[in-house]
Amino acid sequence: MPSPSARRDALRARLLAEAPAWYSPWVHLAFPSLFGAAVVALCVRSLGGVRPVELLVVPLVLVVSNAIEWHVHRGLLHRRTAPLGMLYERHTPQHHRVFVTEDMAMRSWQEFRLVLIPFYGVVAVVALDAPVAALLWLGGLRHAAALFLCTSTAYVIGYEWLHLCYHFPAHTRIGRSRLLARLRHHHAIHHAPELMQRWNFNVTVPLWDWVRGTIHRPGPDDRPALLPARRGILR
Repeated sequence: MPSPSARRDALRARLLAEAPAWYSPWVHLAFPSLFGAAVVALCVRSLGGVRPVELLVVPLVLVVSNAIEWHVHRGLLHRRTAPLGMLYERHTPQHHRVFVTEDMAMRSWQEFRLVLIPFYGVVAVVALDAPVAALLWLGGLRHAAALFLCTSTAYVIGYEWLHLCYHFPAHTRIGRSRLLARLRHHHAIHHAPELMQRWNFNVTVPLWDWVRGTIHRPGPDDRPALLPARRGILR
């Protein structure tokens, strides 16, 4: 019987082979990021004369976004729920089977496809947020509308970049960052198969994990591997 590592390698090879010929990891990363940056820039341009009290929208949206991240991760990405079963399939049977706690690093740039959300994901988030922003705008709360859309868009872009950084090899310049190492550690624990359904659902800052009591605390019976052990290589 093949070892778990061999089975992961076979799945990784199959998923990469299924990528269409036109797939580019750099376009996959750049298109959502540039689209999100354009939305943020347009929102910022409309903020002339913003009052300090209106800036409270920013921390409020950050906290709500963190809570939504937790709920989506726990409720949609780890549970097969129609009609969004595709999200579950990409996440649990694929992403979590390829990347485990002891082996989190991508091995090629093509593996952006196994880490990043679909390229249209950021567009979809903006489309979902746009009606709320429009209602605020039409209600005369133009600065609140711009701050809401700006912050929510920046949050999802930050999610994408942070998650990608966690899957860089630990010996790279990105992997050696102390702040990223702490966040990667939190995320790597979530990638333990026996822990992923209950613990560490926040990918960005584990605020809502703390609120909901889902930060995993290692116990005496836990296996010792809590940090990615393999250095990995990107080629």
